[in-house]
Amino acid sequence: MAGPERAETRELLKHWKRFRGDKRLPDQDDVRFEELAPYAPHLFILDIESDKRFILKQLGAAVVERFGGIDLTGQNFLDLSEPAFRERLKARVRMIFEFGYAACTHTGVPSTDGRQKRTENLMLPVENNVGGFRKVFGAVYYTDGADDTAHHIATSDGIKILDESFIDLGSGYAATINASELPLSTFPGKT
Repeated sequence: MAGPERAETRELLKHWKRFRGDKRLPDQDDVRFEELAPYAPHLFILDIESDKRFILKQLGAAVVERFGGIDLTGQNFLDLSEPAFRERLKARVRMIFEFGYAACTHTGVPSTDGRQKRTENLMLPVENNVGGFRKVFGAVYYTDGADDTAHHIATSDGIKILDESFIDLGSGYAATINASELPLSTFPGKT
C-alpha cells in the first residue's frame, strides 16, 4: 500500500490538517508559512489557473538544485510534462480538490548521470477564497535521504510512477486509498 514513508511528509500532513481546521480544505490565509520553514527547501507551490495551466509559483532551494540549478518558477508545469504524465497529474489535482484529499506519489526519476532515484511527492490542496487561484502546496524528498549528486532531468520524460495514494484526513485519521484500485475512467494513464 502506498502512503507517506518520510517523517517530513507525515509532519506536513499534520500541518495541513491543522491549517484546515473544521473546513473541507484550508484557505490560503490559513497557511502559516513560518510553521513550514523547516520544510521550505523541499516545497513547491503550484497556482492552478486552469486545467491547462499549473504555474510553478514558488520552488524551494532543494527542488531547484535537483533540476541542476534551473529555476522553473513562472513556468507552466504541464508544458514541461510528457502527455501521459500531464494527464495523470491533471487527474490527481482534480481529485484532491474534489474530494479534499492529500496525494502521496512515489516516483522513479531519472538523474542526469543515468541513475533512477526514488522520490516521495506530497500534494496538498489549498483554496483561495479571497480571489485568485487555487494552490497546491507540494513537497519532494528522496525516499532514501538527501543525495547532493542527483540532479533530475529538466522534463518529465522517463519519470515512472511507482505507487500513489490519496489520503483522507477528514474523518480524524489518515485513510489511504491506493490509486491503483481506482478505475481508469477516474484516473487516466494507470499502468
